[in-house]
This record gives sequence, C-alpha cells and structure tokens, in this order.
Amino acid sequence: MTFRVWTQGEKHSLVRVIAPAKDAGNATLLIDNDMWSFTPKINRVIKIPSSMMNQSWMGSDFSNNDLAKADDLIEQYTHKLLRTETQGGHKVYIIESVPKETAPVVWGREVVTVRDDYVLLEHAFYDQQDVLVKKLTTQELKPMGGKIVAAHQRMQKLEKTGEWTDVRTREIKFGIDIPASVFTLANLRNPRE
Repeated sequence: MTFRVWTQGEKHSLVRVIAPAKDAGNATLLIDNDMWSFTPKINRVIKIPSSMMNQSWMGSDFSNNDLAKADDLIEQYTHKLLRTETQGGHKVYIIESVPKETAPVVWGREVVTVRDDYVLLEHAFYDQQDVLVKKLTTQELKPMGGKIVAAHQRMQKLEKTGEWTDVRTREIKFGIDIPASVFTLANLRNPRE
C-alpha cells in the first residue's frame, strides 16, 4: 500500500491511501485524541470509538492507538534512563516508560531506544504482566528533507513470528505550511489537497 501523510505538530494528522486502486481514497484523520476513518466504497466517515482503539489499523500490525496516542508516552508516563550506548558515532538512550496510575493506556510499560538526534531506533511494548507484545524497529536510516530519518521501520507482534508490517518512507518534507483545512472532516471525505 502507498500512503500520503500530512502532520501538523503532534495533534493533527491525515493519512490517505493512494495505491493500490482498490484501496485508494481510504483515509484516517486524527485531531487531538479523536480519530475518524473514511471509506469511499461506502462513502461514510466513521468516528473510531475508544473501544476500537486497540484494533488493527487497516489490517496492519499497528493499532489505531499507535497512530492516535503517540504523545501519550510523554504525557501519561514516567520515564527512567536505563542505560546509554554509542552506535555509529551517536549516543543512544534506552528509556523505560511506565504509565502513571491514572493514565488511560493499555501498556504495562514501554521501552524506547532513541539516538541523540531524536531518531527512534526501537520501541518495545509490554503488557500488564510485563510480557513483550510487539516491537517497532528501525531497519534503515536515510537523509531526507535535510534530516536523518527512519526510512524503513517494522512493527511486529511477537506472537506472530514471520508476520510484520513494514513502513518505508520515500520522501519527506519538513517545515512546510499546511492549510488548517487539510485536517477537517470535509477534507477527509472530499480531498482538496
């Protein structure tokens, strides 16, 4: 599948399928913590209820929650530096994040490995019994848009060895002006970008 993605800060994003033709036009809109999907075949915008946030996003190994709750790791967790390493001339931080008592999250803890230039190398998700459930790993780094980015990432559920979802970034642009109208329900249904 090929997607086009627009983001503005951490609270607004639009993901639109552009290929294959049979899936083209399917889209997901995120505004703050609210998520909607649009399916052209039924010509309907559907608000994703909180009860469906842990379900698979478009049949992938990513959940709706993975798309919608990216900043929850910062806001809803406490963090502890487990260790630092050096890889490829960069300082690498391994950080354990444990949810606060009142946090509305599903994970028991998460462990993030990130470089000193903010490139995510690995993100491990543990359940409430401290069992590793799934892991996002960066497979390849490339320069794009004037920065080094994770050009190839893989999400894999540990119970399904031999199955995973790969995300490959072909092009990225930073610091561009995106009209507020991109992040609307009207644009979700009738694209004007």
